[in-house]
Amino acid sequence: MTAPAAPRIDTQAILARRDAFPRGMIQPEEGYRFSLDSLLLACFARPGREQVGIDLGCGCGVVGLALLLRQPDLRLTGVDIDPESVRVAGLNAVNLHYADRYAATLADVAQWRSERVVDFVVANPPYRPLGCGRVSQGESRAVARFESRGDFALFAQCAAVALRTRGRFTFVHLPERLSEIMDGLSKAGLAPKRLRLVYGRSDQEARMALVEAVKAGKPGLRVEPPLILHSGSGRQTRLTDEAIGFCAFLCSQGEPDTHHTPSEDSHA
Repeated sequence: MTAPAAPRIDTQAILARRDAFPRGMIQPEEGYRFSLDSLLLACFARPGREQVGIDLGCGCGVVGLALLLRQPDLRLTGVDIDPESVRVAGLNAVNLHYADRYAATLADVAQWRSERVVDFVVANPPYRPLGCGRVSQGESRAVARFESRGDFALFAQCAAVALRTRGRFTFVHLPERLSEIMDGLSKAGLAPKRLRLVYGRSDQEARMALVEAVKAGKPGLRVEPPLILHSGSGRQTRLTDEAIGFCAFLCSQGEPDTHHTPSEDSHA
């Protein structure tokens, strides 16, 4: 009996979806919508060749899949507490033809522990304590924005348990919470090694903090030059050459005054 033919792979369609990324990403209709903080995180992280990693609080999979587009030899597992986010992360991996390298699993970061030691962990955790900021519509959005299920220290501890010695934990958070973040890293045995502050414009306060920490690393934090995202104002607002050079994915989002551009602080 003749075996059924293997499904035809539409290479051109796959390449077109990869070129358009992050446009075309499936997102939960009622849940958290990713923003440019996730794209910046994926471009700040620097895993080594053929490494294995974890994407904590993966949402629709945007951070892990962006990492694979930059470095296709990686393998990642996404972890999220929201079933719909896990479902669409799997669909996005299939659409980009990375299902063999990216898999999403349903779990609570506060309780989940990796079955294997990994080389790196990335995370875009909830930014705000309960009671701070605008109230989210829908439970999944609230969980993504507020520390209702666990604070940064839990993400740091989960990352530390999963990481091999000298493994890297890279994440994005709010600058005003850096003192708490450093305390959480220290308690988890993670040494902060790189810090880059992100500014909407050169005359504004920092909007985000990109941080890389190393498990059992030696003391010594390198503060990198500030990253300025926009120049001009109103309809003349444009992404800076510096921002585009740092994260080419931003080019697929359109200009900042269009509906394609995500907010600068998706957790605000």
